[in-house]
Amino acid sequence: MSSLPILCYHNVAPAPEDARFKLLYVSPESFERQLWTLRRLGWRGVCIGEGLARLRNASARGLVAITFDDGYTDTLTTAAPLLKQYGCRATCYVVSGAVGTYNRWDADHIGERKPLMSREQIDQWLAAGMEVGSHSLSHPRLSEVPQDLAEQEIAGSRTALRDLFGVAIEHFAYPFGAISDDVVEWVRRAGYSSAVTVRPGAARGSDDAMRLPRILVDGERGLWSFLLRVATPYERLRRRAS
Repeated sequence: MSSLPILCYHNVAPAPEDARFKLLYVSPESFERQLWTLRRLGWRGVCIGEGLARLRNASARGLVAITFDDGYTDTLTTAAPLLKQYGCRATCYVVSGAVGTYNRWDADHIGERKPLMSREQIDQWLAAGMEVGSHSLSHPRLSEVPQDLAEQEIAGSRTALRDLFGVAIEHFAYPFGAISDDVVEWVRRAGYSSAVTVRPGAARGSDDAMRLPRILVDGERGLWSFLLRVATPYERLRRRAS
């Protein structure tokens, strides 16, 4: 059965010494090693739109979808040049109501205020051949807010990003990975063609496009762990056993 590893990154930057969740930080050196190794193995990094199109027609072999959550500035300043260097494309899921600000939803929790890309910087990301998806208006736990607010977070973000950047917004990432059957249905009704979770595993053509698994790239683990999860049957076998 055809499958597509979907990688999930947050920060491409050194982790602060006192960071509470260092796993969310992949150093630039590690990120480059990952891209270099994938290329050496004959794999190509693509945006989620291309990856899912190829998955549907069973031609995703040798592809890995690269995604970034939140839209930190280092996604543009650090990750994008390396992606270009290694011939890769990627998707960034943007919090539309926080463009040009900082990570208000978890800054106190993780102990760091990180700047988010401005409108001009996201334009640069798109001009580099990358893709933008929606990560809601303000990054709430959608399963814990009233229905009308959740629906506005989901649909309103799609409209806002489309109006800001003049591109189709077809893909969604659930904030904090918090989903329920109702949340999934609201995303479907908002017109997105896919939505990614934080449930581990490689995506399959038979998956519900609104509940796609991803592989969180853990910055505290080395290259061998990365390769085990991306370039071997490990994730496919783990899903089969679960």
